[in-house]
Parts: sequence; structure tokens; C-alpha cells
Amino acid sequence: MKARSLAALCVVVAAALGVGAAGCSSAPDGRPHAVRTLPAPRTPSRTPTTADRNSARFTALMRRLAAWSDEHQSVTATEMVVFDGRKVRFDGLFTWGGQPAMNVTSPTAQLGLQRLHPANRTRVLLVGDSYYYGVDPRPSGPLKGKHWMRAPLPQGDKDGAATHGLQAHPEFGLRMLPDATGWTDLGLDNLDGTVGRHYQGTVTLAALAADTRLASRVGSSLPTLLAGADNAELDVWADAHGKPLRWVAQMGTGRSVAVDLFAFGGRRSITAPPAQDTVDAATLSGRPTTV
Repeated sequence: MKARSLAALCVVVAAALGVGAAGCSSAPDGRPHAVRTLPAPRTPSRTPTTADRNSARFTALMRRLAAWSDEHQSVTATEMVVFDGRKVRFDGLFTWGGQPAMNVTSPTAQLGLQRLHPANRTRVLLVGDSYYYGVDPRPSGPLKGKHWMRAPLPQGDKDGAATHGLQAHPEFGLRMLPDATGWTDLGLDNLDGTVGRHYQGTVTLAALAADTRLASRVGSSLPTLLAGADNAELDVWADAHGKPLRWVAQMGTGRSVAVDLFAFGGRRSITAPPAQDTVDAATLSGRPTTV
């Protein structure tokens, strides 16, 4: 990301995103408006409060950020998944639109694949209902002459909570934003040289279920977006142009997904390795760690 000056962007970010501290209204000469008593209206009404105005601005902002997942169908990103003491980082391409897919690399030690692949990082593909891990071919045995190990997506609520949810669908982190409430503007942060404004809110499983558009995309796996929790704390950072830079979902102690979003693009095609160059993980010892 290009480095930007924090001081120069303070005003620009606030103006571009349209969210900031609301000041009191004032008369043309700068003094507060005088308060006067008005006749009671025939129909009860309520003057919007500062909180109402901020809420409307936050809602509009979150919808704009969520729209990036509709206007684009891929992103290069860094994703960090923490799940009950296990941590796995993925760096590379994520794509959606049809079935989710990814072409990333991950630290070999975090995957637990040192016996099968001594390099520091391992290439990982997600295609259809399977993960494919790049491994070293062997002169004999199941891996004789083969460069890939296939492992099916974990099944079941516990094992699949992160894998079937946000890990495979980083765009859903953006799509959840309009369903969250209680947003707070936490100010500017420097994210590796790029300045972003930080917002924090809370989303509930009930709110996600009521979002018919999201529910139609996620289907029966909707609870996995929150890793089985009833609610999650959401954090999102956006730059001065309204581009989402990072989002984090914290689903209780020890369960979180964080994604740094770099370059968005169109739908990308990721194909599975040839079957003749692939071995099933069930036939090997040293299977990959899943989260």
C-alpha cells in the first residue's frame, strides 16, 4: 500500500467517509440558535437526535463498504484465522461469485505439514469442496511422483465453524457490516503505511438471519459465520476513498477472523490440480491442521 501522511489525511478521511464527531447547530454569526417554544404538533413526532444522525451515516457507510463485495468478485488479501488455540495465516487470492475458491500460501508449521513439505510456506488451493496442499513427491508410497494432497472440507459444527464460514468467504465479512449496530468511530490508524478510519460495532446471529439477501447466499451454513456464537464484535477500517482496508470479526474468546484487503478485482478462475498428481489425505500420516 502507498504510504500516506497521517496529518494530511485527518480532514480528508472524515470528509470522504462522512462520519465524524457531530457539532451543535449554530446561527449564521456562529452563535448557538436560540431555543423557543413551539406549539405541540397534531401528530406526535420526534426531532432526530445526534445519535440518530450518526446512525444513519454509519448505516450508509457500511452499505457502501459492503458493496465492494458485489462490485468485485476477488481480492488479494492476508487472512488470519484463530480458532480455539489454533492459528493459520493465508496470503493470496480469494474469489467468489460462484463457489468460493482461493489460491494462497500458508506457513507450513501452522498447517502441521513439515513431514510432507519441508519448505517454510505451503501453497494451498480451495476448489469446490476440497483443499489441496502442495507437498513434495516421494520415490515410493502414496506420494510417489505426486505434488498435491487433497483434504475435504471438514464437516460438523465444531470443526467446520471457521472453515465453512468466514475463512472460505472473506467477502462475507463485508456483507455483514450493514447488519451490525452500535457503531463507534475510533479514529485514524496507520495500517502498514496506509491510513484508515477505524469503526467498531456488534452483529447478532438474529440480525444476520433477518438479512434475506445474505441468508440466501449463505444458506444453512449461516451460523458458521459467527463460529457458533450468538453475536460478534466487528471492526472495519476504510481509507479516504471509501475502500475497505481491513475487517476483524471476534466471535468470543479464542475465535476470530481478520482480513487485510489489498487489490479487488473481477472473478478469477482457480482449478484443481490434475487427479493423477493428487493423493487423498486419508492415505497419509501428517494430515494438515484445519481451523
